[in-house]
This record gives sequence, structure tokens and C-alpha cells, in this order.
Amino acid sequence: MTTSHHTAPLDSQFRMTHTFHLSLGADQPAAGQLESTLKSSAARIDKWLILRRGGSYEHSITVDGIGEAAARTLRKAFASLNSEIKVHVEHMLHFDRA
Repeated sequence: MTTSHHTAPLDSQFRMTHTFHLSLGADQPAAGQLESTLKSSAARIDKWLILRRGGSYEHSITVDGIGEAAARTLRKAFASLNSEIKVHVEHMLHFDRA
């Protein structure tokens, strides 16, 4: 991620995380495939929650260490695993007190 002179002062005060919400059927890619995709993106997994609802699984994966463009690329990578996967990503800024 490139930093402009306009955002450089903010970098020391804020941290960005991304939460990916994935909905997939029981017969779709397993958590191992999702983890492999995450590892190739160099994102750090902060939290991973998996819920089973009927015949599907809902994954909520919060990652750190990537920017907005990389998060959009990762969302596309998750969606490309299977055409039935539904992916939504939240971009969140956290205020870090030094």
C-alpha cells in the first residue's frame, strides 16, 4: 500500500482491519481452502468464527495487515473458489492510542 503525504500522520494513529462474511453450503470449499487463500494474501487472521445454519456455513473472518485494495482482491479470490459463495467485506478503522 502506498502512503501519500496527506495520510501519513494518520498511519500512526489508526489501524485498519477487514471482516469477511462468507456464506457457503456444506458441500462447498472447506475452511482449509479459505485458509490457504488467506495465507497467499499475507493477511494476519485476527478472529475466525464459523456458524452452521441448516445446510450452510457462515464464516466471519477478521484480518489485519492488508489495505483496502488487497481486501478487495482477497474478496474476489474467495468468490472465485466457487460461484455459490457469497462474500461481503467490511473495512474498519481502529483508533490506536500510542
